[in-house]
Amino acid sequence: MVTIDQVVAGTVKYIDTEIAPNIPVNVPNGQVKKIAFLAGAAYAVRKNIRLYAGHPMLAKLGMVDESGGVDLDGVLEAARGAVPEDGFQVTVPILGDLTFDIEDLEKLAKHIKEA
Repeated sequence: MVTIDQVVAGTVKYIDTEIAPNIPVNVPNGQVKKIAFLAGAAYAVRKNIRLYAGHPMLAKLGMVDESGGVDLDGVLEAARGAVPEDGFQVTVPILGDLTFDIEDLEKLAKHIKEA
């Protein structure tokens, strides 16, 4: 189990170390887009993870326990069976479409556990 604070800190660290270095800045307004994305992402993570973690359905599914701990290993194991081999695509404001695979989710989990 990990805490919500670990999920928040680890997710922000993942964005900073895994996504931010890959954002091109050699395009028109690239640096501005990068700064806007990073600021917006950090804000959204801090606001929304806490909001969604309190959803009663997550407790019913066993993802979050009564003390607010998140079963990160259980979630990651479930994701291994659900994520397609070629990954899944997410449309991210400012950046466009990003593709994530199970390796990305494992990196995210590592950052969360280390937070």
